[in-house]
Amino acid sequence: MHVYYVHTRLANAPQFWHGEVVSGPRSVSATHTRYTGLVLAAALIGLVGAAGSFVFRAAIATAVHAFGTLAVFLGARGSARPLAAPLVLAVGGIALLLLERLFPGDALGYGFPRFLEMVNLEGGRVKRRWMIVKTLGAAVSLGAGASVGREGPIAQIGGSIGAFVARLLRLESRLKLLVACGAAAGIATTFNAPIGSVMFAQEIVLQGKIELAHFSLIVIATTTAVIASRTLGDAGTIFQVRPFEFDAYRELVTYALMGIFLGILAAGYVRFFHATLERIARLRARTASKLIGGLVAVGIVGTILPLNLSDGYPVIEDALSGKLPAMLMAVLAIAKIVTSSVSLGCGAPGGVFGPIFFIGAMSGGAFRSLFAWWTPGLTGPRGSYALVGLAAFLGACTHAPLTAIFLLFETTGSHEVALPALVTVILAVIVASTIEPESIDTLGLARAGRSLEPPREQIMDLIPIASAFHDVFEPIPADAPLARVLKLMGESTSSCFPVVDDDGHLVGTLSLHGVRAVLLDPAAGTERTARDLCDRNVPTVTLETSLGQALGRMEEDDRDELPVVANDDPTRVLGLLSRADVIRAYNRALVTMRLIPGTSGVDAVPQWSKGYRVARFAVPRSWDGRTLRELDCRARFGVSVLAVERGDVSEQAFEVPEPDRRLAAGDTLVLAGSAAAVAGFERAVRLSAPGERVSRTPTE
Repeated sequence: MHVYYVHTRLANAPQFWHGEVVSGPRSVSATHTRYTGLVLAAALIGLVGAAGSFVFRAAIATAVHAFGTLAVFLGARGSARPLAAPLVLAVGGIALLLLERLFPGDALGYGFPRFLEMVNLEGGRVKRRWMIVKTLGAAVSLGAGASVGREGPIAQIGGSIGAFVARLLRLESRLKLLVACGAAAGIATTFNAPIGSVMFAQEIVLQGKIELAHFSLIVIATTTAVIASRTLGDAGTIFQVRPFEFDAYRELVTYALMGIFLGILAAGYVRFFHATLERIARLRARTASKLIGGLVAVGIVGTILPLNLSDGYPVIEDALSGKLPAMLMAVLAIAKIVTSSVSLGCGAPGGVFGPIFFIGAMSGGAFRSLFAWWTPGLTGPRGSYALVGLAAFLGACTHAPLTAIFLLFETTGSHEVALPALVTVILAVIVASTIEPESIDTLGLARAGRSLEPPREQIMDLIPIASAFHDVFEPIPADAPLARVLKLMGESTSSCFPVVDDDGHLVGTLSLHGVRAVLLDPAAGTERTARDLCDRNVPTVTLETSLGQALGRMEEDDRDELPVVANDDPTRVLGLLSRADVIRAYNRALVTMRLIPGTSGVDAVPQWSKGYRVARFAVPRSWDGRTLRELDCRARFGVSVLAVERGDVSEQAFEVPEPDRRLAAGDTLVLAGSAAAVAGFERAVRLSAPGERVSRTPTE
C-alpha cells in the first residue's frame, strides 16, 4: 500500500475510474466508459482464471500420476516397500530444489502471507511468473504427497493472472483490485462457489477493506470464472457430499459445543503451525537439507498413515459420508496438524486450506462420535458434523466466517445447514480470535513486526514536511534591540520567530514564552538584542524529514514550532512547521486515502471535526486561466484544496495543487472545509458562472 498525500505524492495517485460525477456530459460519459472497461477486464480475468485453474488441476493430475507410478514401482520391490513414501517425497524435494534454482526465491515455502503483503502493502504488484512457478511447485508437492493444500497456490496464480491482465490493459491504477478479482476467480473455479470466493477475496485477500463498486467487479470475475469452468466440463463441487440432515433444534447444543472445541483447537493449530515454521527456519542447515529432511519425515508418517499424505480430499469425502471410525479420524487430525506444519515449514510449496479442511472434517467427525456415545438424544446423523466442522475450523483458523459459511452453503446446496453452520462457525471464530487475535495467514507477519494494516504512526513517517510546512514567516534581525523585538512580536499573530543575521542565516528562534521570561527577570537589561535573547540550540528539520520525525523532535524538546531549513544549507530558513501543520497534513492525507480509490489501507480513518466535508467541484469556464493563488480559496472561502484533476488528459489523475498552475474549464478541485464553507464556495462558483451547470460531488 502507498499513501498519497497533498504536496508530494498526489501526482502519482491512482485514478478515479468509477463512482463519481464531476463535470458535465464529458465526465459522465468518460466515467461510464472507464467502468465498462473495468467490467470487461474483470470478465477477462475470470475467463483466463478458469483456464489457469484447468491447467493447474491438469498439472496436479499429471504429477500425481507420475509420482504414483514411482510409488507403485518401489512398492513392487519388497525391500523398498516400507521406504516408498519417504523416497517418493525425497524425489519430489529434489524436483522442488531444481525449480527453486530456476526461479530463486519464488518456488519454495508457504507463500500466501507474502501474497497478502503484495496485495495490501505494495499495491498488488504480484509477479507474473508466479503463474508458472506456483503451478509447478504445488503440483510437485501434492503429487509427491506433501501435506499441503492447493487453494493458496491457485489464489496466487489467479492473482498473478489479474496482475498480468491489469498491466496488459494498462490498468495499473486498479492493480490491487484486479489482483483480488484473479484470486477470487481461482478459488471460485476450485470450489465451484462464486459467492464463497467473493467472500474469500473480501475477508482474506483484501482484509475486509472493499468498496461496493469493487465488490461488483469481483462478483463479475468469479461468476465468469465459474461459468467458463463449467463450460470446460467441471460442473461439480470439490466435495461430493450427501444431503445434509438436521432433525431437531436440540442438536444445536452439540453443534455449539463443537464450535467451542474447534475454536480452541484452531488457536492451538495456528500457534503450533507458526512455532514449527520458526523452529525450522532457525535450524543451522542448508535449504536442501531442511526440505529433503522434512519431506522424508512426512513420508515416514505416511508409511504408518497413508491416508495422511497429500491434501487428502478423498479421505475428507469418506469422513463427510460417515464412513470412517472415530479413533482413525482423531489420529488423522493430529497427524495432519504435525505433517502440514512440517511440510510447509521445511519449504514445500502449497497452502493451508487443504490441511484445514482435513483437520476440521476429521475433528468434527470424531467429535460427533464422542457425543453420540455420551448424549445420543442431542446428536445428529453421521457425516453432518464433519461437514460443519470443516467450515468451522476454516473460519476459526482464517478469521473469515463469511468465507467458511458461504463455501459450505454452496458445497451442500442445502438450506438445512444454515443454523448449525452459523452457530458453530461464529462460536469457533469468537473463541479462536479471543485466544489468538491473529489468523493463520497474519500471525507470522505480526511476529516479524509487519502488519497488513499499517498503524497511523507509519503513515506519519510517510508524509514529508514539504507537504505541511508554511513558507510565510516573520524573521527578526539578530541585532534588533529588545524594544523592536517586542514591537515586531506584538504586531504578529505568530508564536515563533526565526532570528537571522544580515545574510539571512539562521541564528536561533524566539518565542513568546522566552521573551516573557526575560521581561519578568529584573536583572535583564533593555539593551539586549534578539541575538542575545534567542534560543541557539533549536532543532531544525528539512523538507525531506517526515512528519513523524518532526513530531518526535517537538516532543523531545517540548516545542510547538520548528524551523524548516534547506537540505544543502542548514542555516537558510524556508519556513516553519507547527503542531497544527502536522495535524492538518495528517488529516488531509487520511481523507485523501479514503477519497481516492486504491489508497485506502487504514483500519479507522479519523473523521474531520464535526460539520466538515470533502467535495469535488468542476472548474467553471469563468475561472479558465486563473491560478489557485489568485483564487485564494482558504482566505476567501475557508476551504483547502487537496488535489487538482486535469480535464485535458484521457485518464483521470489527481495532481499536486500547485498555487501558480493555471486552471482550465473541465478541471476538478478536491476541497475540504466546514459544511458552511463548502456551501459558500459552491455559491461563489454559481455566482461566477451564471447559467452554467455547477457539478459538485460530496465524498464525506
